[in-house]
Amino acid sequence: MEDDSSMKKEKILYILRISAVLIMTVQILCGFLWMAINLYNIPVFGDSTEYYNLSQTLLVDEYRPILYPCIIRAAEMLCTNLPIPYQTLLYFWQTAISFFSILYLVWQIGTNAFSKIQKKNRRLFCIGTVFISLYTMCIPMITFMNFSVLTDSFATSMLLFSVGAVIKIFNSKTVSGSSFAVIVLSMLAEYTLRADRLYTCTLFLVICFISFLIRIRKKVWLHRAAIFSLTAILLSTGLASTINHFTQHSGLYGRIPTTFGFVLLDRVVWPNMEANYQDFSEEIKTIITKEDARTFDQHNNNVMYQMAPLLREKVGTDKAEELYKEMAAVVFKNQPLKVIWDISEDILCSFFTPVSVFLSTFGIVEMAGSWNLYCVSQNSQSLSNFYYYFYLYTFMIFFVVACVALLRKHFFRKDNPEGKAKKKRNPASISYLLKPGFLLCLIIALWFSIGDGAPPNDRYALLHYIVWTLWALGTFIQVPKTYITSPQP
Repeated sequence: MEDDSSMKKEKILYILRISAVLIMTVQILCGFLWMAINLYNIPVFGDSTEYYNLSQTLLVDEYRPILYPCIIRAAEMLCTNLPIPYQTLLYFWQTAISFFSILYLVWQIGTNAFSKIQKKNRRLFCIGTVFISLYTMCIPMITFMNFSVLTDSFATSMLLFSVGAVIKIFNSKTVSGSSFAVIVLSMLAEYTLRADRLYTCTLFLVICFISFLIRIRKKVWLHRAAIFSLTAILLSTGLASTINHFTQHSGLYGRIPTTFGFVLLDRVVWPNMEANYQDFSEEIKTIITKEDARTFDQHNNNVMYQMAPLLREKVGTDKAEELYKEMAAVVFKNQPLKVIWDISEDILCSFFTPVSVFLSTFGIVEMAGSWNLYCVSQNSQSLSNFYYYFYLYTFMIFFVVACVALLRKHFFRKDNPEGKAKKKRNPASISYLLKPGFLLCLIIALWFSIGDGAPPNDRYALLHYIVWTLWALGTFIQVPKTYITSPQP
């Protein structure tokens, strides 16, 4: 009887894993087919045009660091002697770096989570690592951004290198200077690709540094790790700040500086101006009409391109800053729960991006993913839609199976006295290993949700797609057969 039960569990696990491999294979094939069809296409993002124009002058403002325009110019110069357009060469670069950054991260996770497989069957371990890396690279939004003239691909790859290096450092018994070199180089590139990352990624590195300090008492070698970590922070931020200082020209293109008042206008006042208009002071009402307020609430872009310029033109920069804060105070006084709920919802949606995007297809939550899909679908609408939704539905299957498996594992341990004795933190579990990735996802979610009133945009959460996908896959792979069916009494 016990043998039959064991065979049944083995069979269920085998079927589940074969099904997972088939699903992953279909997604990889769809990804490469989509890339082949869109090899010369440029998705219609407005930022792409801006980045190309910047590559011609190399004159950037505080919103656009210098590195990506330089990369575009380098691709264009090389393509003068090649039979391909600059964007195709750019896509090759972005895809190659994306693959190797994912491979680096998956390898660091695998060497800790599946060390037995790595030692007993290194060939199988290597094949599995490459296969999972290809599958992850073929997450639709990753593929779409690899084949777009945008910073998102390179920026996400740099994040992956850093997270992989941090995982290696935290789970090693010695300190390797090469891991910190990876962090310095990847973060230096990150900071000169995306302006906001100088704040979010520095916070991430500082938290890692503090965790080294906390753990020094337990492991002496972490003294060296703490020193290397602080050096990495100072080097990457110092060099990047210097480069940005000498290459960025504040206010060059007339965009509104990101002040505290402007953030309040974007996050608190939008899209609540018309509903609270009657409670604004007479001074504000003489400057902003009811029609202005109605127009303002229609789209988040109106914060930067309609309301802020209107106020600055009519009352000046300093006074406009005061009015932003005054309007935000009125809105928060009248609708505190709505403001708090909107921010909280955006944080959750951003943090759980692949789940949120799936739910948004049913109108349960609001995400800005439909515009991204539209932009990349101009050349292959049917394939793009199938590829995109195939991933979302199959990811949710992996995600739900992983969650159910973890719950069954938890309850099995709770009911089993032997399991209780083993209920210690497993340093080789996928959830534990991916803690640095989840931390960085949370920081990025907080940054965009607290500072921007627009619905969460999965373009800015590519890391979240990768981390949650690897978590779901890894958790499923790690579940032993004893948790596939209900434990016998």
